[in-house]
Amino acid sequence: MLKRSEITDLIPQGDPFVFVDTAEIREDCVLGGYRITGDEYFLKGHFSGRPVFPASILVEALGQLGIVYMMEHYRASGIDQESIYFIKSEDVSCRRKCLPGDLLEMKMRFIRSREPLAQFSGEIRVEGELALKVSSMTLSFSTHPKG
Repeated sequence: MLKRSEITDLIPQGDPFVFVDTAEIREDCVLGGYRITGDEYFLKGHFSGRPVFPASILVEALGQLGIVYMMEHYRASGIDQESIYFIKSEDVSCRRKCLPGDLLEMKMRFIRSREPLAQFSGEIRVEGELALKVSSMTLSFSTHPKG
């Protein structure tokens, strides 16, 4: 199980824009968790007086979890952390509001990869209830050294 400090070493994002506290890497997927504290800077205005974790940030959290998977699975190939970028997501559906105090239980399933693209599907649950689902998320990456 990876902790937040190990995760921040793996992904290119930094605080306050890291939305994965724990990660467990498996052969065909990665599981992750993030507790919404209510102190996230963007919650002050989304929505004023009624903080709701934005769906776009939920998608970002899944993307960060996908990066964790890629960094671990392609470590031997020399994956370049700074080469990983979000390309697209398809069929994103929100089913539940995510609020301060909620624990986001995330899962990204690896579908396929052929450099420079890796494809995943993902979901976020809160207390077992589906909150967000992404049928397909594509990230780009490179195992070629800069130069």
